[in-house]
Amino acid sequence: MLALVFSFNAGSSVTHWEGFSLRWWVGDPATQDSIVYDPEARAALLHSLVLASWTTAIAVPIGIAFALGCRGWSSSISRLGLWTMLVAFATPPIALGVAMWLLFAYPLRHFPFGRFGWFGTRAQVVGLVTMFLPLATLVVFARLLLIGRDQEEMAADLGAPPRETLRRVLLPQLRPAIVASTAVVFAGALGEFVVVSAVRGSNATRALAPAMFGSIGGATPRYSVIGATLALAGALSFAMLVVAFRAVFSARRGSSATARA
Repeated sequence: MLALVFSFNAGSSVTHWEGFSLRWWVGDPATQDSIVYDPEARAALLHSLVLASWTTAIAVPIGIAFALGCRGWSSSISRLGLWTMLVAFATPPIALGVAMWLLFAYPLRHFPFGRFGWFGTRAQVVGLVTMFLPLATLVVFARLLLIGRDQEEMAADLGAPPRETLRRVLLPQLRPAIVASTAVVFAGALGEFVVVSAVRGSNATRALAPAMFGSIGGATPRYSVIGATLALAGALSFAMLVVAFRAVFSARRGSSATARA
């Protein structure tokens, strides 16, 4: 709330109110007060969006496939896989960032992209996918635990092959979890600080969160604008999740009522 309020401050203080102004939202292009007219801030925001998009596009499908695979395994391999995901999920970001830096600075220093070729967007995407893949997997797997196997067995008894069972029985019920996983991974990758800083390589691949504490103008209400924008984006994602869940549950209640009738 304070970030939203001080983003409309007329002065440059983030603690003292000096009057209402849109200076930090749509200010004068000559002064570059607003993030809209600051090329460094725009580049950082665009790079963060690129990283979050790539992370979501890679981590969510792999997480869905891994969760479905764990459900189908009957041996201890599935438990080992899930425990590995839990350990990775509990690993502090600073430990992951240091490990990624050591990996790309020494064993993979020259392979396969040349001298320090991993650092930058490639390493950032790999680090973010490593960080958020367990989250995407666990969200979907938690929803799978609530789906009884009797539904799959009935579909198989009616002659449905495994692919059709997946498409017609499991995936429709997994949609809320998939939407939730997508929103959480995208929002988390957009605001990640430690991993993207550890392997950024140069200022050209600096993301928005690290740039806020760099040379984007010091502690001014521009921080508040960025924070308020991210908070509003998170609120919008949450609203979309609520709408998606309500739509799914309404459709389910409607189908149940039709079946009873």
